[in-house]
Amino acid sequence: MDSESSSRALGAVSDLIELLRLAQGAADRVEKEVHGPSYEEADLIARELHRLRRLAERLRNDTGQLIRREESENVTRGHPLRRSSDHGTTRLSRGAN
Repeated sequence: MDSESSSRALGAVSDLIELLRLAQGAADRVEKEVHGPSYEEADLIARELHRLRRLAERLRNDTGQLIRREESENVTRGHPLRRSSDHGTTRLSRGAN
């Protein structure tokens, strides 16, 4: 995962968490306004949204850990295009030598 892809992934997960937070708030408001079977449905939706939000937060944490691990591995082994043997050479100049 490159830095642009990492940034997009974290941004998407953050957007998902925000969307679920807004949806959960709306479901909570509906739950306060209705009674009977409608209340039970709104309660179920609110609980499911809460569960999904926890899963999305776990996904954000797992994605962040994956990104940090990959960045650490890249630092340890070096970027494949930035090996010390590659300095001063290009694909064309290697063929010319």
